[in-house]
Amino acid sequence: MGLLTFGTGCAEETKRNTASTEQKKEDESKSTNLLKLNGKVFSIPSPIQTAYLIKNSGADYRASILNATDKVAEYTTTNKKALNLGIYGADLGYATIYDQSQEAISYMAVAKRLTSELGISNLFDKQMIERFESNLGKQDSLLALVSDAFKSADSYLKQNKQENVSAMILVGGWIETLYFATDLFEPEHDETIRNRIGEQKITLENVINLLSPYSDDSSIEGLLKGLNELDMLYGEINYTYTYQEPITDAENKITKITSESKVDMTPEQLKAISAKVIELRNSIIN
Repeated sequence: MGLLTFGTGCAEETKRNTASTEQKKEDESKSTNLLKLNGKVFSIPSPIQTAYLIKNSGADYRASILNATDKVAEYTTTNKKALNLGIYGADLGYATIYDQSQEAISYMAVAKRLTSELGISNLFDKQMIERFESNLGKQDSLLALVSDAFKSADSYLKQNKQENVSAMILVGGWIETLYFATDLFEPEHDETIRNRIGEQKITLENVINLLSPYSDDSSIEGLLKGLNELDMLYGEINYTYTYQEPITDAENKITKITSESKVDMTPEQLKAISAKVIELRNSIIN
């Protein structure tokens, strides 16, 4: 897991991305999680990717949207632990990107607890936490540490034939960052968040397909039902993306993105999607 265009909410908006950014930032904003399951590859945007877009939109940090750390003791089943590890992982990334060091340490602690309870306790060990604390204020280093830890967790789970747990972690992180995007969106902010919500129409299909093999599990059945209801709401909006080859200046490490994306989404449709996302998230964290 790596640790997800809005305008005024009018019916149709088109965005042509022409901003030049450093290649490093481009890699961060385009990163995805790839999970191979039963011979199929599923792509889900990294929570870090969405958190960067939210911060760059001008949205202020809001601690109240994060899942409370004291809830961790309530998660007693494997699925609940895995889904909420994804939730807390996204929260950790969000706090880190906004340079909220003390909150990031708190979320690191709950991630350590859940990974331990899931049998992958060596990831957030004392040495890793000390490295995190010694790099406070160095955002890139902190994000690299978090990303490496979750990649190691994913690798461990796959090697031990626990792809279902890895899938739950990914889905939890995806739902949390979609919640961030819908909850923090304000019309006056950067249009990219509007597009980010719109393009989750495609990602949602991957999420449903990822969880479908576990539909016989009663704890997953309800989540899948909610995701299918969200899919019906997304079916009412139109999202199109036209890829164009980016222009790269290798010497100056600058990449110009020229692809076009378009989302047709009314304020009412966005409100309905937001309400369903809150319902899905509540079913996981409560």
